[in-house]
Amino acid sequence: MYRDNPSRTAYARYYLHLGPIEVNRTGTCQYFLWIGIWDTMQTADRSQHRDGFESIVLFADCDPLLLDLTGWTADAIGASESVYLKPVTSAADAYYRVTADQLRLITEATDIRLRTTGASPKEYELWDDQRAARNNLTQFLHLISL
Repeated sequence: MYRDNPSRTAYARYYLHLGPIEVNRTGTCQYFLWIGIWDTMQTADRSQHRDGFESIVLFADCDPLLLDLTGWTADAIGASESVYLKPVTSAADAYYRVTADQLRLITEATDIRLRTTGASPKEYELWDDQRAARNNLTQFLHLISL
Protein backbone atom coordinates (compact mmCIF):
# COMPACT_ATOMS: atom_id res chain seq x y z
CA MET A 1 0.00 0.00 0.00
CA TYR A 2 1.15 3.56 -0.44
CA ARG A 3 0.39 7.20 0.26
CA ASP A 4 1.90 10.18 -1.57
CA ASN A 5 3.15 13.11 0.47
CA PRO A 6 4.30 15.84 -1.95
CA SER A 7 4.31 18.42 0.85
CA ARG A 8 7.57 16.92 2.21
CA THR A 9 9.47 16.46 -1.07
CA ALA A 10 8.55 16.04 -4.72
CA TYR A 11 8.72 12.23 -4.62
CA ALA A 12 7.88 11.58 -0.97
CA ARG A 13 5.88 8.42 -0.58
CA TYR A 14 4.92 6.27 2.38
CA TYR A 15 4.65 2.50 1.98
CA LEU A 16 3.01 -0.32 3.89
CA HIS A 17 3.74 -3.99 3.32
CA LEU A 18 1.14 -6.39 4.75
CA GLY A 19 1.34 -10.09 5.47
CA PRO A 20 -0.68 -12.68 7.44
CA ILE A 21 0.86 -14.71 10.27
CA GLU A 22 -0.37 -17.81 12.04
CA VAL A 23 1.00 -18.51 15.52
CA ASN A 24 0.31 -22.11 16.56
CA ARG A 25 0.80 -22.92 20.24
CA THR A 26 0.24 -26.67 20.57
CA GLY A 27 -2.86 -26.63 18.42
CA THR A 28 -4.25 -23.26 19.49
CA CYS A 29 -3.91 -20.89 16.55
CA GLN A 30 -3.91 -17.12 16.61
CA TYR A 31 -3.70 -14.89 13.55
CA PHE A 32 -1.94 -11.60 13.08
CA LEU A 33 -1.44 -9.05 10.36
CA TRP A 34 2.13 -7.80 10.01
CA ILE A 35 2.67 -4.34 8.58
CA GLY A 36 6.08 -3.08 7.50
CA ILE A 37 5.98 0.72 7.59
CA TRP A 38 8.50 2.88 5.75
CA ASP A 39 8.92 5.91 3.52
CA THR A 40 11.17 7.14 0.74
CA MET A 41 12.91 9.65 3.04
CA GLN A 42 14.64 6.66 4.72
CA THR A 43 14.73 8.23 8.15
CA ALA A 44 16.60 6.12 10.69
CA ASP A 45 14.15 7.10 13.45
CA ARG A 46 11.50 4.35 13.33
CA SER A 47 9.31 6.21 15.82
CA GLN A 48 8.34 8.59 13.01
CA HIS A 49 6.85 5.65 11.11
CA ARG A 50 4.76 4.58 14.11
CA ASP A 51 2.69 7.73 14.47
CA GLY A 52 -1.01 6.87 14.19
CA PHE A 53 -0.48 3.10 13.94
CA GLU A 54 -1.52 2.29 17.53
CA SER A 55 -4.82 1.32 15.94
CA ILE A 56 -5.81 1.27 12.30
CA VAL A 57 -8.95 0.86 10.26
CA LEU A 58 -8.61 -1.50 7.33
CA PHE A 59 -11.44 -1.15 4.82
CA ALA A 60 -12.28 -4.30 2.87
CA ASP A 61 -14.86 -3.26 0.26
CA CYS A 62 -16.01 -0.46 2.58
CA ASP A 63 -16.36 -2.81 5.59
CA PRO A 64 -14.28 -1.18 8.35
CA LEU A 65 -12.09 -3.49 10.43
CA LEU A 66 -10.70 -1.71 13.50
CA LEU A 67 -7.41 -3.32 14.48
CA ASP A 68 -5.47 -2.51 17.64
CA LEU A 69 -1.71 -2.83 17.79
CA THR A 70 -0.46 -5.97 19.52
CA GLY A 71 3.17 -4.84 19.46
CA TRP A 72 6.15 -3.48 17.54
CA THR A 73 8.32 -6.59 17.77
CA ALA A 74 7.93 -10.26 16.90
CA ASP A 75 8.09 -11.27 20.56
CA ALA A 76 4.76 -9.42 21.08
CA ILE A 77 3.08 -12.24 19.14
CA GLY A 78 5.19 -15.00 20.66
CA ALA A 79 7.69 -15.32 17.80
CA SER A 80 11.43 -15.38 18.42
CA GLU A 81 12.20 -13.58 15.18
CA SER A 82 10.43 -11.58 12.50
CA VAL A 83 8.42 -13.65 10.05
CA TYR A 84 8.85 -11.18 7.18
CA LEU A 85 11.98 -9.43 5.97
CA LYS A 86 11.86 -5.69 6.34
CA PRO A 87 11.49 -3.95 2.97
CA VAL A 88 14.21 -1.48 4.09
CA THR A 89 16.33 -1.43 7.24
CA SER A 90 14.61 1.71 8.53
CA ALA A 91 11.14 0.11 8.35
CA ALA A 92 9.06 -0.31 11.50
CA ASP A 93 7.24 -3.58 12.16
CA ALA A 94 3.69 -3.55 13.53
CA TYR A 95 1.58 -6.58 14.51
CA TYR A 96 -2.23 -6.64 14.78
CA ARG A 97 -4.39 -9.53 15.97
CA VAL A 98 -6.98 -10.61 13.37
CA THR A 99 -9.41 -13.47 13.01
CA ALA A 100 -9.58 -15.99 10.19
CA ASP A 101 -12.88 -14.35 9.17
CA GLN A 102 -11.19 -10.94 8.94
CA LEU A 103 -8.44 -12.46 6.79
CA ARG A 104 -11.15 -13.94 4.58
CA LEU A 105 -12.83 -10.51 4.21
CA ILE A 106 -9.50 -8.96 3.24
CA THR A 107 -8.76 -11.76 0.78
CA GLU A 108 -12.12 -11.54 -0.96
CA ALA A 109 -12.26 -7.72 -1.10
CA THR A 110 -11.78 -5.99 -4.43
CA ASP A 111 -10.96 -2.66 -2.79
CA ILE A 112 -8.68 -2.41 0.24
CA ARG A 113 -7.72 0.82 1.97
CA LEU A 114 -6.13 1.58 5.30
CA ARG A 115 -6.54 4.60 7.58
CA THR A 116 -4.35 5.33 10.57
CA THR A 117 -5.84 6.83 13.70
CA GLY A 118 -4.56 9.57 15.96
CA ALA A 119 -4.37 13.34 15.64
CA SER A 120 -3.76 13.35 11.86
CA PRO A 121 -5.12 10.19 10.22
CA LYS A 122 -3.49 9.10 6.98
CA GLU A 123 -5.05 7.09 4.15
CA TYR A 124 -3.23 4.35 2.21
CA GLU A 125 -4.39 2.59 -0.94
CA LEU A 126 -3.29 -0.45 -2.90
CA TRP A 127 -0.20 -0.09 -5.01
CA ASP A 128 -0.76 -1.14 -8.63
CA ASP A 129 -2.21 -4.56 -9.49
CA GLN A 130 -1.90 -6.93 -6.55
CA ARG A 131 -2.78 -10.24 -8.25
CA ALA A 132 0.31 -12.14 -7.01
CA ALA A 133 -0.14 -10.85 -3.46
CA ARG A 134 -3.84 -11.75 -3.49
CA ASN A 135 -3.04 -15.25 -4.77
CA ASN A 136 -0.54 -15.72 -1.93
CA LEU A 137 -3.09 -14.53 0.63
CA THR A 138 -5.70 -16.89 -0.84
CA GLN A 139 -3.23 -19.79 -0.52
CA PHE A 140 -2.53 -18.83 3.11
CA LEU A 141 -6.25 -18.70 3.86
CA HIS A 142 -6.74 -22.10 2.22
CA LEU A 143 -3.97 -23.61 4.38
CA ILE A 144 -5.41 -22.32 7.65
CA SER A 145 -8.89 -23.54 6.66
CA LEU A 146 -7.82 -27.17 6.37
